[in-house]
Amino acid sequence: MRSATEALGAYFMGDVTVAEALAKICDAALEAEPIATRAGISMTVGARIGTYVFTHPDVEDIDKSQYDTGDGPCVEAFRTGETVIVHSTTERGPYPEFRAAAASHGLLSVISSPMRTGAQTVGALNLYSPSVGAFDATSAERLEAFSSQAGWLLVNHQAYWDARSLSENLRQAMASRAEIEQAKGIIMASTGCSADEAFDQLRLQSQSENVKLRAIAAEIVRRAQRGSGSSRAGPD
Repeated sequence: MRSATEALGAYFMGDVTVAEALAKICDAALEAEPIATRAGISMTVGARIGTYVFTHPDVEDIDKSQYDTGDGPCVEAFRTGETVIVHSTTERGPYPEFRAAAASHGLLSVISSPMRTGAQTVGALNLYSPSVGAFDATSAERLEAFSSQAGWLLVNHQAYWDARSLSENLRQAMASRAEIEQAKGIIMASTGCSADEAFDQLRLQSQSENVKLRAIAAEIVRRAQRGSGSSRAGPD
């Protein structure tokens, strides 16, 4: 899986979202393990574990059984940080509900590998094959290296989007502050009140109309700009 692992970095360049990046991880895993025909990633969202990214709807249907029972290879890999292999879903063994669900969709073997970043497990990468015994110790070793790299890339990508979101929020906050100051100036000029009194007027209007203060300020600025434009406009 070396080439696939190295190629992962390219998926995290540019402005792809975290969801898009996760989908790329699944696609790259299938390219690296052609014997697998389905892939999914188990993660926690809002403290609830689930398969939120998958290459085929079958995966979501199959995995639902293990989340309902709390018993399945994906859940175990995520919780323990250890790779889990189900050599045959048609044979008796652990995770009976999961095995039955996978077999009913024609998927006869499964491997689940934790996406670890040091001591933290951020998810589990799960591959499904229509062949019995598709995965072995060598498969596990390859997938573990891939999953670990994918985990680190995912964390870095999430950090990038968190930083970008923070930057955007700060930019919006600065723009809102500028509009609020402009609105205060407009109120002060029209009423002769102080800066504090102008802000109190904005705050009271925001509360009475149940509209965010920055939206009230933006509307006052827009009205003033329209009025200014109208006053400058002369006859043709």
